[in-house]
Amino acid sequence: MAVFIGMGAAALALALQAQNTDTGITTDNEAATGPCIESNRQAIESDTVTDAQWKEIISCVFTNTAAQMDAQLPKKIDPITTLVSVSSNGPTFNYTYVLDVSMADVQQQNIDSLEAATRQNACTDPAMTQTIGLGGSYFYRWVDRSGTQITSMRIDAC
Repeated sequence: MAVFIGMGAAALALALQAQNTDTGITTDNEAATGPCIESNRQAIESDTVTDAQWKEIISCVFTNTAAQMDAQLPKKIDPITTLVSVSSNGPTFNYTYVLDVSMADVQQQNIDSLEAATRQNACTDPAMTQTIGLGGSYFYRWVDRSGTQITSMRIDAC
């Protein structure tokens, strides 16, 4: 974490995002963020990072974090939810979950609640909101036990 001293809150937020403490999945913070920060160190230290550079840094951190996380999946999150894959597409981090339900049993109210809770979680997490503010986004996809899509959403603003 010493590499982030003096680099500003945004770099620290990206480092915290790479830790993924909510899922119980471990990542090597330095390996996920270090190379991404190093290539833009001068701009970060002088606080002159452009929007394009932030997106490049976010893309890099997301790529490295996704590779580490995906190697540990699937991971049971709660009694009916399993995180089955993560990936990145530029400055977008993608999560795919399987819910141990049948799409026939899912009501719109359940989907609305799931989406609202996900948005609230993302938009109240300081690291995620800062990443979103710098040009990052998060994409969530939920499927039922047979693979039928229940819903998906992208969070790119709070």
